[in-house]
Order: sequence, then structure tokens, then C-alpha cells
Amino acid sequence: MRSSLKLVAAGLAFVLSYAFSFPIIMPGGTEPMLLHRLLGRFLILLVIPLFFYVTEHAGASLKRRIAAVYAITLPANALVFYWCYFALNTYGEIGVVPTVLILLLMYSALSTFWVVFYLICRFLSRRGRVSPWLVAVAWTVNESVRGLFPVDFFWSVLGHSQYNNPVTLQWASIGSVYLISFMIVWLSAYLYELIKKENSVREGVVLTIVLAVLCIYSAVRLHTFRAEEPEKEVKVAIMQPAINQFDINRREVSVFNIIGSLTAQLNTFDDDSELVVWHEAAMPFRIPVGFTDFQYIMDKYFPDAKNFRNHIVGMDMVNNEFQSEYYNAAGFIQDGEIKKIYRKIKLAPFGEYLPWSEFLRSIGFRTLIPEMVGDFGRGREHTVYDFGGFKASILICYDGTSAENVVEFVRNGAELLVNISNDAWFGASSETFQHGSFYRFRAVESGRTIVRAANVGISEVVLPNGEVEDSTEFFKAATINRKVPLYNRKTIYRMFGNWFLYSLIAVLCYFLLKALKREK
Repeated sequence: MRSSLKLVAAGLAFVLSYAFSFPIIMPGGTEPMLLHRLLGRFLILLVIPLFFYVTEHAGASLKRRIAAVYAITLPANALVFYWCYFALNTYGEIGVVPTVLILLLMYSALSTFWVVFYLICRFLSRRGRVSPWLVAVAWTVNESVRGLFPVDFFWSVLGHSQYNNPVTLQWASIGSVYLISFMIVWLSAYLYELIKKENSVREGVVLTIVLAVLCIYSAVRLHTFRAEEPEKEVKVAIMQPAINQFDINRREVSVFNIIGSLTAQLNTFDDDSELVVWHEAAMPFRIPVGFTDFQYIMDKYFPDAKNFRNHIVGMDMVNNEFQSEYYNAAGFIQDGEIKKIYRKIKLAPFGEYLPWSEFLRSIGFRTLIPEMVGDFGRGREHTVYDFGGFKASILICYDGTSAENVVEFVRNGAELLVNISNDAWFGASSETFQHGSFYRFRAVESGRTIVRAANVGISEVVLPNGEVEDSTEFFKAATINRKVPLYNRKTIYRMFGNWFLYSLIAVLCYFLLKALKREK
């Protein structure tokens, strides 16, 4: 009886430790809960030890242990990603039953990665102890697959828990968030062995040295950044009109109210603003592919608004030749003309595209999901536009979840990264804070300043060291109008990409092949 209670307590502790490691707010709240704000960056160190405790004490059979993995990870995923319900049901108007089915499928898929991780560790341990560093290798490689299969959902991975830790955040400039996840698992797995008195002293020494070197690297990087002068400055005007998603969905009725809100924000900006940034899908009507006369839009729909030379404007676009071809896009506007269009590359699963849509619909899934889901076309070009005094690229919402995606814009010449988002789809939930936290990693990895214009927040300026300035309040209309420093910080990640992850993949393959040979 006592052992069962311990198992349940450990499972509950796992759920809470995992969930509170990431920004989490009560539905309808306006800031992350106190436990996360105080201990979030440290709670993540409990996750791996608790996971192994539960699997080791869940019973001798493999079935019981796999069941235990699902039992603790499903509720943990539900707590972290509860906000998906609002996007699908509340604002997406998908029925309750199909919404619940989709969420169960999603949570189960995410839990399956934990099962795969457990099975890899179990397989490697057949011939004896698996070192904590190899456990970390297995985890990091397994975690990386979330960005590829079965859906592109690299969200709230272990390393993301360190978004507000300036020391560990700098490690992303070496090996992206993969390095941070690796170090979290290595340290926590070693501490678990230390508690059980099964640890290797030699590995402990190596771990200590690696941590010390990384911390010194972070201290030097932070210090040198404070002394560094930006290459140039750009006066940016950022819009946050806080338009409710219900109004956006029925824009044929609320279009004039939306236009009024946008006009009011434009008129607050200084005349010498060099770039005005509108949020994702800011235009309250679709723009046909090939249309370039932005001044016509301003004259017709925004006659009372100030005119500025340079804009970045989020817009839904439709190809009139193929009426079913839609794009989540943004325009680079200069002198009243749409000079260039960026089409979103990283589409949001279940919102902008339906994973495996043709297969799922062929077996009857079309009866549960409206045909509109999955209709957005995917962009292919990492677009950069030269405004004259600076070169900018656009990251539309989900684009910023991928380090590999973002760094390509910088390699193409972007000096300023501009994120535009509309998180109103998720209501007053954790999603906005989780989403916003990713851009600290992207700034550190790329060595570039990122400005965010989010419809309902959080809009802000993110510096290349991960420091955030001028953050707005959640779900309140606001603007930011200031000079933004542009830096050209070279980073190991920008130069060599996923060298660290590829190294881990090679190491894991070697040990798996070695274990297979021993089995034979």
C-alpha cells in the first residue's frame, strides 16, 4: 500500500514538475502562476528522475511500465497544452467531440515520444548500466524528432524551460535548445544516480567541468554584449491593437471597428518612425496574389491614418486563379507599394494544415474536420527585404518555433528579425507566454535583434543576449515606438547549424548498433 502511494505521489509530482517548468496561467489569467515564476527553471530537473522512478516501480512487465508512462505524461501534456481547445472549439468552431478526439490524438502522440525514450534506455541497459550522458543523448535525439514527425510540433521541449535563465540561455548560441535539453537531462539523470548511490565519480567530474566551462562561456558572452555597440539603430513602431478573435472571425460585421483600432494606433506613432509593424493577418480582408497597390488600401480604408514610408503588414492572401489556394503571408511595404511578399513556411498543425490530411480524410476524417482545415499553402523562400538603411525578414507566428528555420533568414542577410503573431486564437491562456518565450532562444542563436508585434500581446523587443525590453501587457491595446539596436553577433550555431544534434545522432546510432550486435 505504501509503495503504491509513493508511486502515485511520484507520478503526480512528475505531472506538476513538467507542467510548471513552462509558462502556465489559469484560463482567463494575465500572467504565469507564482510557482512557475519562482521555481520553473529548477523544476525541470525533477522531471527525468521522477520519470525513471515511476517506470522502475510500476511493475516488472513491459506493458505495465508503458502504461505508467502514458498515465503520467498524458495529464502533463494536457496541462501544458490545454489552450489548443480554445483554438479548435471556442474560436475554430469545431465540435466538442472532434476537438476532444484531436486533442487526445495530439497528447497521445506527444506521450509516445516518452515511451520511445523509455524503450531506447531499456534496450541500451540490457547489458548493464546506461551512463547519464548517454541517457541525455537518447533524450535529445528523440526530442528533436518532434519537429518532424508525426506533426511539426517542437513546442515546450525541456530546454525551453530555461527561457528566463540568462546563463543557460546563452548555450543556445552553441547548439540551439538541443544543447540545453541535453545538459538538463545529463545533470538530472546524474543526480538521480547520485541519490541511488549508483553514480560514476569520473562522469561526475566530467559533468562538473562541462558545466563550469559552459557557465564561464555564458558569463563572458553576457559581459562582452554589455560593452558592445550596435552596428545601427532603426526606429520601429509596433502595433498591438488587442482585437478579439470573435471580432476577427466575423470581420464582415466588425471590419470598421477593426479599421478604427488600427488607425488609432497608427496615429500615435512618431513621424520619424522608420518601420511600422502590423500584427499577423492585420488586414481585415484577403489580398489577392499579385496585388501591389498598398497606397490604394490606405487611401480607401485608412484615410484618417498617418502615412509612413515603410511597413511590414500581415495579410491573408488568396490566389484568384485557384480560389482554394490561401496563404498566411506578410508584405514588405515601401512608398505605398507592396515590394515583396513573404509566405509563411512553418504552418501550424491542425490550424493551417492538417497533418496527413489526404490519408485521414480518405478514411473518413473529413466527417469530423471541416474542409477549411489544412488549406493554407506553404511558403518556400526565406525572404529578406532591403529597406535601404537595413535588411529585414518576417517570422509569422509559428515560424519562430524552429531554430533551423529562423537562422536561414539571417544567413540570407537579415539584420532585423520581425515576428508578427495573432495569439487571440488561444484566448487568455498559457499559449501566448509559451510562444513568446521561444524568441529569446531565436535571438541568442541567430545573434540578431527580434521585434515582436502580437495582436493581443506579448509585443516586445528581444536583444541577441536573450534580454527582453518594453514588453506589453497581455490582452491590452498598446504600442511600442522606439529605436531598436541592430547587432551582428556571430554565433557557433549560426555558422555550423545543428552540428551538436547531428553529433548526438551519430553517437546514439553507434551505441544502438553496438547493442544490436550484442543481442545477436
